[in-house]
Amino acid sequence: MHARYVGRNVDKIRFITFTDVHISSVNPSSRKGNYEDDIFQKLRQIKAIGEKLKVDFFICAGDLFNLKAPMRNPHALNSKLISLFKSYPAPIYMTEGNHDLRQDSYETFDEQPLNVLYASDALLQARNEVRTINNISVKIRSIPFQEEPDLSTLDRADKEVDVNIFILHLYATLDGGMLFKSKLFSYEEISKLMDDVFVLGHYHVDQGIETLTVNGKNQHFINLGSISRGSLSDDDVNRQPKISLVTITKEDDKVRIEPATIKLKVKPVDEVFDLVVHEREKKEQQEAKEFVDKLKTDMIEIPEEDRISEEINTLDLDKRVLDKVNYYLQEAYIQRKSME
Repeated sequence: MHARYVGRNVDKIRFITFTDVHISSVNPSSRKGNYEDDIFQKLRQIKAIGEKLKVDFFICAGDLFNLKAPMRNPHALNSKLISLFKSYPAPIYMTEGNHDLRQDSYETFDEQPLNVLYASDALLQARNEVRTINNISVKIRSIPFQEEPDLSTLDRADKEVDVNIFILHLYATLDGGMLFKSKLFSYEEISKLMDDVFVLGHYHVDQGIETLTVNGKNQHFINLGSISRGSLSDDDVNRQPKISLVTITKEDDKVRIEPATIKLKVKPVDEVFDLVVHEREKKEQQEAKEFVDKLKTDMIEIPEEDRISEEINTLDLDKRVLDKVNYYLQEAYIQRKSME
């Protein structure tokens, strides 16, 4: 723990944030080498940085796993994660991203590997955790992934603590807008929750750290993107993965929050990726999404899943594109059936 400064009423705590780990024992198709080992190397870097800086806790903003189906995440992988996270120098608080759930639904969480890590105490589910460290009280809260949560229904920040931290796994940028057909929340919308620090996950694109002043109060938005590269086919593999270090100082009851970025060390892009395959995958994914959107627009009534697949497979499309289209439609069919 960080001791009080001698001669002054000054206290300090530090924590590290990271997000969208996307660990998997299965290599993304455009990836060279061993993807699982590369991700573990980054997690060990984060541990080492935390040890060196003597941080008081860590925060992960969702998507620890890459593959949503529990059976595709072997016990050996979960065991390695538990062992590593338990060796961290301080607790790790986390929320659930869409890749940590099947069908993007928290109702499936009991079956998911992340639940096993919570049960082992290797990770702590950050719902409404209140801690006092070095005379500074902190509340860490979160909600499980929802595609477009209604922020107006959520509680506002706790006025009884020094610092409120909200972990949110949703698409967000400074100005908001749309990403394909998904809502991008603006920081102004999120700021109405009145927390001091928002740790944002889900959007792999690095949005940096922004500070807004609302009604005289500084609110910090940490949105540094995924620490993985290439887990999704539309990722920018040239992006430099980053984490954040947040320092909170309390002097004579006045609290100051200072977030900063730290770059992770990674291998050169051409050593890690087959760039030709990666570009082809990006093109195929875009074609598949466009085709599905057109199909949904053109169809007055959606026929049953098997009939859709039959019709799609008669089309003159590359097999890889057809496979992706069928995958997206199966996901849509499952979600539709679950709502009936």
